[in-house]
Amino acid sequence: MGKEQEISTLRQQLRAAHGDVVSSLQNQLEQKQQEAEQREKQFEALSKETEDLKNKYCAVSERCDTLEKQKVPSGELAVVQEQLRDALEKNHNWLVYDQQREAYVQGVLARIKELETQLNEANQALQQQHKETSSDGQSGQVAQRELEAERARVSRTQTELEDLRRRYEEKSREATQAREQLLEDRKREREALQEERRCSSERSARLQGELEEERKRVAELLMQVNLLQKSLMNQKEEQKRIAFLEQQIQLSAKESENDKLDRQTLQHQLQKVLKELRKARDQITRLESAKQQRESRFSEPSSYNRMDFERLTIQDQTTSPSKVHNILDESILECPNCGASYPTSQHRELLAHLDYCFS
Repeated sequence: MGKEQEISTLRQQLRAAHGDVVSSLQNQLEQKQQEAEQREKQFEALSKETEDLKNKYCAVSERCDTLEKQKVPSGELAVVQEQLRDALEKNHNWLVYDQQREAYVQGVLARIKELETQLNEANQALQQQHKETSSDGQSGQVAQRELEAERARVSRTQTELEDLRRRYEEKSREATQAREQLLEDRKREREALQEERRCSSERSARLQGELEEERKRVAELLMQVNLLQKSLMNQKEEQKRIAFLEQQIQLSAKESENDKLDRQTLQHQLQKVLKELRKARDQITRLESAKQQRESRFSEPSSYNRMDFERLTIQDQTTSPSKVHNILDESILECPNCGASYPTSQHRELLAHLDYCFS
């Protein structure tokens, strides 16, 4: 009975150990499946974000290439260049006008000087004629007419001179106004050009800053893409590991079922062996009892007659020790664990072997 309890205890421990292993593997499998589902969701979100980042990266790359390869001036710069050409053309026109006006003024001044010279000469001629008239009374009337004519010519000359001065003053005022307007236009154009240069510098600096930010963002996107790729690789490896664990769990479950079947077979064989052992023990007990009775009968021959002796001899021949051993040797017992064979007469050695084999 002690051996049967020990075998039963071993079977329970084996069943509990396999149950713990299978339960642990199932818990790990469920946990891994939950983690796999979470990672699958994360992977889908990261994949979508990766596609968005790739699209943004392509757009940024195209924009960077456009900004780096752009050689045609922008619309504002073209307008400024057109304004600059217009200002240069106006400046050239004002310079031509200024030169023409200066030549005209120089001509007017030369004409004024010429008229003044003529006036002085006429005054000198009048004075000379007056002197001559005073010295010669006969030519007074002729001189008087010449004097009147000279005076009229001098008056016309003075009128023309005044008109030329007036025109000169008007032209001078126009030249002054034109010069002031030219200076004002030049100042305004310089200020506009400086403002445009400042705006262009600020715009260039802003575009350069945006370009640097886009480059940094592109670098970050590339880093995120690399991390996503690594995460994808890890996800694939984890999926392989989960598949391997599932396979191991299936194998463990199959082994557990096989062990269960083996335990059932072992239990059946043990019951059969124990049944045969009980039969063998009962038979041995009966044989030993018959042997003791036979020996006691042989020790008292006087109490038996010839017919009893013959019947005892026949019974002795029927239940002789060699016959008993032959009967016991014909029944073979096997170890359910390793399959070792033992005759029924060596049941004690089989029990010792069972203790050693299941220990």
